[in-house]
Amino acid sequence: MMTSDAMGFNGTPVPDVLRPTLSRIDELDARVHDVCTCDPGPISAAVATAGRYVIKRHILIPGFAAAWCAGMAAGHDGLRRAGAVGMVGLLATATASRTIKAHIRRRRPDECEPRRKPGHRISARSFPSGHAASAFAAATAVASATRTPGEAALVYACAAVLASGRVVRHRHWASDVLAGALLGTGVTLLTRALLPGLPKRAPGEG
Repeated sequence: MMTSDAMGFNGTPVPDVLRPTLSRIDELDARVHDVCTCDPGPISAAVATAGRYVIKRHILIPGFAAAWCAGMAAGHDGLRRAGAVGMVGLLATATASRTIKAHIRRRRPDECEPRRKPGHRISARSFPSGHAASAFAAATAVASATRTPGEAALVYACAAVLASGRVVRHRHWASDVLAGALLGTGVTLLTRALLPGLPKRAPGEG
């Protein structure tokens, strides 16, 4: 079972005032992790692999840039909005995620005993999950161009499924994924609110 010492804080054990809360989070994370990874099966493994490669920033950012260019060329407001929000939201989310990782310095599941891989270098960059943050930043951008709450819910559900693969692959704890989801969503919503010159929603858009 992981303890708060494994979580780390700036490369040192966590402060005493935070130890009880973080210990409870660590224990819950360890239980969830062991349940999710005991026998993932082919579907879970496929989802984990898809999440690893699909929700990378160097794939998503050019994709949203292309969407923005296409929207500008075609005069398609929804595509233009999604592209602009996605580009800036992902860049802002990446910056925020890296900053938090550098200060929290939580170890990944495969960097902690008894799950640590022999010879595996400790990066201590688990919190928050950058993949989950990117998935939900992208989902928020796409949802900004949807027309119904149902469509937006489907987009977020896809992001959640892909992000969950980070637990299956032993690369993140469940709380890392949750924090990444909240970070990506919050930063991109703020981006959407602050970006100048975005087209207004058409009647009936969610």
